[in-house]
Amino acid sequence: MQTNRRLIAAKPEAVEGTGETLLAADGGILALNVKVDVDIKMLPRNVTKASLGKRADVPGSRLARITFRAEMKGPGSAYSTTVKPALSPYLRGCGYAETVDATPGTEKTTYVPASTGAPSLTIWSYEDGVIKKLIGCRGNVKFSTEAGGIVYADFDFIGVWDGLVDGAMLAPTFEGTTPPVFLNGSFTIDSYAAIIKGFNIDRANKLYLRESANASSGYLSAVITDRDFNGSIDPEMVLKATYDWYGKWQAGTPGALSIGYVGATQYNKFKITGPKAQYRKVSDADREGQTVADTAFQLAENTGDDEMQIEFA
Repeated sequence: MQTNRRLIAAKPEAVEGTGETLLAADGGILALNVKVDVDIKMLPRNVTKASLGKRADVPGSRLARITFRAEMKGPGSAYSTTVKPALSPYLRGCGYAETVDATPGTEKTTYVPASTGAPSLTIWSYEDGVIKKLIGCRGNVKFSTEAGGIVYADFDFIGVWDGLVDGAMLAPTFEGTTPPVFLNGSFTIDSYAAIIKGFNIDRANKLYLRESANASSGYLSAVITDRDFNGSIDPEMVLKATYDWYGKWQAGTPGALSIGYVGATQYNKFKITGPKAQYRKVSDADREGQTVADTAFQLAENTGDDEMQIEFA
């Protein structure tokens, strides 16, 4: 009998679309709501015949999607080439370039968008006695929270379905840190300290699974072909003289976005910044009787590949 014990592991692939063997060191992330959705294309055979019955379908190309949620937090010890947030491989697989600054006392790891160089991942889902395998994966990530809550990263990867095997659960060393919560978040947009309940930021990657008749699965790997950083906030409505949400939207005026640091403990705090947040829609809304300006925004680049930076410090 199987229970609901589950964990995931991932590793960047040395050869794109060629599966890696995963070990305990690759499984340090505490994932929530893990779901694997396998899609094997079943090809119907609507042949001409005397009966109304159907001939058996023929299995064709094989792909899979894995989705999960993870807490935004740091490892609790000084960042280095071997000590990084457990989110590291997954952020990289979503198209973030990683930089580690190991300067003693001010160590940090930063992630910025990259248009090239995102590694493909081998991802395995361990489900209490069975292992579901995906290779050639790349994905998308969304960030969200509310006041006093944990900031979550919601990941959505697609890749090649590499089958299911029986196997023991890994025994990884998980990050022992407690995730910081969104308090004293120092949130500003366009230099205005808006009063918000929470935020959502979506990297909005466009993903394409490369088809190949030479591949045993029909696919080689997933690639990121486009992105459109966007998000939403729910600031309290204020006088135009205080901050003109509609006027800023109408003028197309971009302003910097700054969130955090979230957390105050070294090696377990992070901040999110973007140089050009531009409003796409402002709408009337209500929050428990308080008028708010529901605001959708784009995060645009400034000099290139810099729409949003995540810094773990």
